[in-house]
Amino acid sequence: MRIHLLFLFSLSLAFGTFAKNKKSKPNVILFLIDDLGWSDIGVNGSTFYETPVIDQMAKDGALFTDAYAASPVCSPSRASILTGKYPSRINVSYISGTTGPKGIGYKLTAPQPDGFIAFDETSIAEALRKHDYKTVHIGKWHLQNHTDRGTSHFPENHGFDLNIAGFRMGQPGSYYFPFKSERHPSTNVPGLEDGKQGDYLTDTLTDKAISFIKQNKEQPFFINFWYYTVHTPIQPKKDKLEKYQKKAEALGYTQKHQDGIPVWNSITRKRQDSPAYACMVESMDENIGRVLQTLKSQKLEQDTLVIFFSDNGGLCTGSGPNMPTSGLPLRAGKAWLYEGGIRVPLIIKFPGKIKAGTKISEPVVGTDIYPTILDLLGLPLTPEQHLDGESLNPLLTGKNSFNREAIYFHFPHYHHINSMGPSGAIRKGDFKLIEVFETGNYELYNVRKDIGEDHDLAPKMPKLVRELASDLKTWRKTSNARIAVLNQQYDPSSDFRNKKK
Repeated sequence: MRIHLLFLFSLSLAFGTFAKNKKSKPNVILFLIDDLGWSDIGVNGSTFYETPVIDQMAKDGALFTDAYAASPVCSPSRASILTGKYPSRINVSYISGTTGPKGIGYKLTAPQPDGFIAFDETSIAEALRKHDYKTVHIGKWHLQNHTDRGTSHFPENHGFDLNIAGFRMGQPGSYYFPFKSERHPSTNVPGLEDGKQGDYLTDTLTDKAISFIKQNKEQPFFINFWYYTVHTPIQPKKDKLEKYQKKAEALGYTQKHQDGIPVWNSITRKRQDSPAYACMVESMDENIGRVLQTLKSQKLEQDTLVIFFSDNGGLCTGSGPNMPTSGLPLRAGKAWLYEGGIRVPLIIKFPGKIKAGTKISEPVVGTDIYPTILDLLGLPLTPEQHLDGESLNPLLTGKNSFNREAIYFHFPHYHHINSMGPSGAIRKGDFKLIEVFETGNYELYNVRKDIGEDHDLAPKMPKLVRELASDLKTWRKTSNARIAVLNQQYDPSSDFRNKKK
């Protein structure tokens, strides 16, 4: 009998230790918002849009003021988050395997990128799965060639146990059930056929996330939650629209503008005043709140690392003044290497590990997310994989051991909303250098003092220009960045910018 009791006692201790070890692995939720501009949240200055949940998250955790996406467009930025490498290093420099606009109206011919992550890369999901994490991808994926009709590079083949609504295209057919488009059927969102008329996509994806949390709360999990919102089509929840219409009227805002702010041959929206876009931002915010509330109700809040990020700048600069949002005070927006295209919101919350109200101005980039997750979870880093990322743990814990020389950007493609054309950039300290590939000209800004990039310092600081240009050139070589080459068929009279005049 005594032996039997000792056996049961030992078994009880073993089970208790197992349960404790199980709980000792924190959960991770990575919220990635599509096309959300740095200025689109209250904590970064927005007054027309309402983001109380995100603003509170910043108060409860760490807010990064100088965080950058690794690319001004989505697919490369997403690939950099998953791999911890710059898009140029893994040849995912543009959207879903395309080169971007080309033809006689373009002076340069862009390199051919891959539209997927190579299988020899170990994604953050694969890294966490090796440590017994249950992994799920929810929402936008956009990391498979548009021309590939299979599923070879869908999330389930890059480390995710479950894929909910992720496929090759970059926007939904509709934000309303059945989430399809008659005009563009290739954008029909798959796997959500169990919905009903009137369902809103942002709500539906959140429902799926909440269900996953409740079903998997007894084991460590990683939710890669990549909302489709606030990407086009701009389709708000109808029950929110009147609120913002009245708000715009009360502020004296009109629905349409006849003017805007010139950027090269493009125009930037000058004010945040779109009721429809504001509704989408609010829906995003309240749904993140639903997830956070679920963590509380399931007693998981203290054991969950939450990251909030955007894949690139807001859609605010194009051929006309009525783009969905305004990124001011930042210059330009999505698809540009000015701050409006690459500086994005970043908030990290981890109760008990990160001091509430922390504010960090050190420049950081999307490649840092991979090693930061591993480090904050107490898991071994894999520097040979997240080669271009640095763990942000020293910044988050108040240490002074974070040391990075510079952050680099390589965008050798044209984009229909960018009249600058292919370009590259480097942020080193307070300064940022932009290289225009068509001309070889440089622009230099002190983005610490001049966040709007209004004062080009290149003519006054030629020595710094040469230094940063040399650094940028060296980095392109070491990171195997593919470059754009002269287009022998280029016809200046057919230049694409002529259409924008």
